[in-house]
Amino acid sequence: MSYEIQHFTLCDGWVNTWTIIHEDGTEEVEKFETYQDAKDSLAEFLDDEAEAYFNGYIESRYHEDEFRIVEVLK
Repeated sequence: MSYEIQHFTLCDGWVNTWTIIHEDGTEEVEKFETYQDAKDSLAEFLDDEAEAYFNGYIESRYHEDEFRIVEVLK
């Protein structure tokens, strides 16, 4: 069992847009071993977004209600 972070998009609904890019340039969808790992990663991402927004680096930021964590089969 693993978990993924899904983002709500207008065109596709809930999708996993989180990817890992390997050194050789290949990509894969990121999955987490535990719910807590996914929750911590999302919290870190949202904290980084908020900091970038408040420092004027980006014009808008994501909010927690735009994401969900779901259990997926491996």
